[in-house]
Parts: sequence; C-alpha cells; structure tokens
Amino acid sequence: MPFKTATDTELSGRATAVAEAPAKPDKIEYPERNWIAQSIAHGDAVLQAAAALRNHFRNRTDVLVAMELAVYYRRGDDNVWLQPDVQVVFGVSPENRRSYRIWEEGKAPDFVLEVASPATAEHDAEYKLGEYARMGVREYWRLDPEGTLMGSSLEGYEASGGEYEPVQPVASSDQERWFRSQVLGLELRSQRQARATVLVFRDPRTGEETDGALEEAERRRRIAERDSRAAKQRANAAEKRASAAEQEAIAAKQAASAAKQAASAADERVRSLEEQLRAHAANATPSEPDR
Repeated sequence: MPFKTATDTELSGRATAVAEAPAKPDKIEYPERNWIAQSIAHGDAVLQAAAALRNHFRNRTDVLVAMELAVYYRRGDDNVWLQPDVQVVFGVSPENRRSYRIWEEGKAPDFVLEVASPATAEHDAEYKLGEYARMGVREYWRLDPEGTLMGSSLEGYEASGGEYEPVQPVASSDQERWFRSQVLGLELRSQRQARATVLVFRDPRTGEETDGALEEAERRRRIAERDSRAAKQRANAAEKRASAAEQEAIAAKQAASAAKQAASAADERVRSLEEQLRAHAANATPSEPDR
C-alpha cells in the first residue's frame, strides 16, 4: 500500500508558518544522538555512501550531506526523532549541526538512505517508511549490506502524486541494476565487496562511478598527514626547547668557568698583595739604636 507524502504546497506552508511564527524560546534541547555501527558491513556501507555524496557535492554551499544526524520533526517533543544513516538536504547550509530540526530548517531531508541490520531491517521497512513519507522526504532508499536482510540488495521509494512509489530500474543486466535518483541527479546500484554490499553512484553526465572507498581512504590519508605534521611540529618544538636548554647549559658552564677564573685571579692578587705586605713589613723593621 503506498504511503502518503507531504505535498510541495504543504511543505511550503509549513516553512512559511515557521518563518512567520513569532520567536519564542524553546526550552527543549533536542540533543544529538549517538551512533554505533551494527556490524563491519553496516559501518562500511554507511561511511562509503556518505563519503561518496560529500565528495560529489563538495563544491556546493547549499547542500547538506549528513551521516547519523538526528532529525526532529515535532517541535516541543524531543522523543519524536529519526536518525537516517545518510541524508541529503538541498537549499540549506552545510554548516555543522548537532541535530536537524525541520521547523527551523523549513523543510524535511530530500534524500534519505537507511542501511539495514538484523535489528533494524523490519523497522526500516515499515515504521520508518511511513514516517519519512509523512515527514515529506522526497526519496527514501534502503540498502542491504549483508545480502540476507531484504528481498533485494537495494530498493528506493520516491514521492509521486502525494504517494511513495517504488523506484524502477533504468538499466539492468545479469550483474547489475541501475536506479535513477531524481533528487540527487545520480544513478545508484549495489555492489558486493569483500566486507559489505555498498552503494555505487554514477554521474549520468560523465559516466564516472564511485563507491566512496577512495574518498574515505583520502579522508583517512589527510587525517594521517595532519597528525604527522602535528607530530613533526611537536618534535621540532621539543628539539628547539632542548637546543635552547643546551645553549643555556653551555652559557651557564661558561659563566661558571669565567667566575672560577675570576676567583682564581682574585686569589692570586690577594697572595701577591700579602707577599708585598710581608716584604714591606720586613724592610720597615727599625734598626737597633747606638749606645
């Protein structure tokens, strides 16, 4: 049974209502939510999909690509939230957020990806599908990273005429099936790799494909380079401090040597003066008077 989705008119009305509502203090915090990968396969699939999409939209300043960012969609109730594995939102800033609040942003996410796990597959297929539809998410995709949790490894739903309809393949062969995401402007397929089934994205304009692995590896390389530079800077600073301490020690040793030489010279002058005094005293002894 198709799920009803919010129409563009309804979403626009919501955004306008939020914009026109008088500013009132919101005492509820709507906290960030923790995420723990359910398995290696689940974690790999989420990380690579997010990395691929971030890389694709890296030059856009009006596209938010977020991984495991809690979405609150009922103002005044911090118990009503969903946490998409990956979401893409157009027309908003990609700046950092602790959570995504629909009434503040003025719109729901445009694209949502949920990566199934044994604990969440049924929940994703039923409850989340209905909630995302009612929330106004334009496309909802599900990926099976283990190959045993869903009827197919990849399935998508798109809003059409106020309802969610399954996305149909645009190309198919014995090895692969491509689906078109109208929201992203990309084509998607699943691909089995050594540790997980992951998403592969293809730009239909260029034919370029990516599964996010290179982007994730590049991210880790940059982090490693940054850590290496920081370690070298700390080492250089320590070396400079050691050099300065060594110079201070040399200077102190030289000062001590100079002081010792000065003390020796002073002792020598004292002995010389003492000898002069004794000699003077001997020469000054009065002679015996005549009788």
